[in-house]
Amino acid sequence: MNQLALLLLVVLVGEALSTYARDYCFNLAAERVAARLRRAAVNTLLVQDIEFFDRRDAGELTARLAGDVPPLQFVLGEEFADALRFAAIAVAGTGLLFYTSPPLTLLTLLAVPPIVIGVTVLGRRVRTLSASMQQAHADAGARAAEIVGGIRTVRAFSRERAEMVRYDGHLERVLALARRKIVATSALGGVSFVAGECAALLAIWVGGNLIVRGRLTTGALISFVLYALLVARGFRNATRFSTESLRAIGATQWIFDLLDRPASGRMSRGAARADADAHAAHRRAVPASITFDHVVFRYPARPDVAALAGVDLHIAPGEVVAIVGRSGAGKSTLVNLLLRFYDADAGRVLVGGVDVRSLDPEALRGDIATVLQDPTLFSRTVRENIAFARADAAAAEIEEAAATSCAAEFIARLPNGLETPIGDRGVQLSGGQRQRIAIARAVLRRPAILVLDEATSALDSELESVVQESLRALDYRPTTLIIAHRLSTVASVDRVVVLDRGRVVDAGRHDDLVHTSAVYRQLVQTHIAPQ
Repeated sequence: MNQLALLLLVVLVGEALSTYARDYCFNLAAERVAARLRRAAVNTLLVQDIEFFDRRDAGELTARLAGDVPPLQFVLGEEFADALRFAAIAVAGTGLLFYTSPPLTLLTLLAVPPIVIGVTVLGRRVRTLSASMQQAHADAGARAAEIVGGIRTVRAFSRERAEMVRYDGHLERVLALARRKIVATSALGGVSFVAGECAALLAIWVGGNLIVRGRLTTGALISFVLYALLVARGFRNATRFSTESLRAIGATQWIFDLLDRPASGRMSRGAARADADAHAAHRRAVPASITFDHVVFRYPARPDVAALAGVDLHIAPGEVVAIVGRSGAGKSTLVNLLLRFYDADAGRVLVGGVDVRSLDPEALRGDIATVLQDPTLFSRTVRENIAFARADAAAAEIEEAAATSCAAEFIARLPNGLETPIGDRGVQLSGGQRQRIAIARAVLRRPAILVLDEATSALDSELESVVQESLRALDYRPTTLIIAHRLSTVASVDRVVVLDRGRVVDAGRHDDLVHTSAVYRQLVQTHIAPQ
């Protein structure tokens, strides 16, 4: 008796250890698969064309990355481990059923075809509804991200209730799809249950008749029923696993469709490499010429409107040129084509005399630094935001760049100086401070071409003058393209280029254009601020 108890104890301990090992291995494997999927998805996103992002909501993309993988992770973890265990039980149980009574076993297996048909027919429905639910969840997540990201505007206009109603609408769609999916999964479970129970009742009825006729013993029938219960449990688990697998396939369809997308021709193969800024660290700051040769361009989202209609423009190496024009004239489009976010529909864009389409996109962008009116900063420290241009920059270089952009003074007043976190999108800084951080980031890059798109619009005229003087005093002179609306900015450049309706209509010095160009004179009077 003691030996039997000891043997049972050993068996129980062995089962516990094997269960631990099984769960550990499968859950760890599921976590690794999920991490690889997310890594691959983000890497694929990083090499997509800009128009891919123009047509999609950033909140939807992040919601997809967060929400589409867990269903697959769940299936590949404990669910898969349980499915294997119950499959083994079902196979072993079926063997015992055949050993006990082949005729009754064949009757019991009549439940299999209805289950297979149910999984096939209703499974497609579950998969389709799961994909729709993931899209609805992503839409709801995007709206939530939009509300949180724009909370100051929402609160300033007292739109909390209206935005909540809008968000509720997205949740109602999720619930409506969930109801339909639950109906499908419940029907699948019902089909499996009814088919199994009917087969069991038929087997018991036939078995009872066999007992009466003396062709089967009562003990054999009881054994058969017990084995059948094991098999039924295995099949129920298999049905549940099939349902969860179909749900996971539907949920992750977007991820796999994304992974099938080819990389943009305007992206380097190594665009997502960790050492992508190595080129910047060893760059020679040699200014490059910029040429727009009969450039025609229409945005993919607005193919009926020509953003640029035959632009001819040459900027010499080291020249400082201001681009002016009314809203929609094509100023920012020039920058987008220069960075090769898009390719011209006709004509050529050349940097250093070379068509940008023949240059490695990563190397091209590595030679260009851009500062926007509303610069993108990250929820990191001041130092990390400046060093975003060159992750390997020395501390002295970062401090020098901050001094050049007139940011050193306000950085010194921050609680932890350069190590101070600045919050989401730099929310803890003023508009002018964010612009100065962005200018420091551009200076640290030591670019061949510097693009300033309303880069000092949030600075007062005195501080703007100091920043401009600091940029002119750099130990290198990048070719500089300035999009400006301030008279103080355009008055000091080498040349002013006037854009109107996607064409270059005038070019020259500010003092000359005021007298010779009616378009420029009107811009000065109505669009270009005196300070």
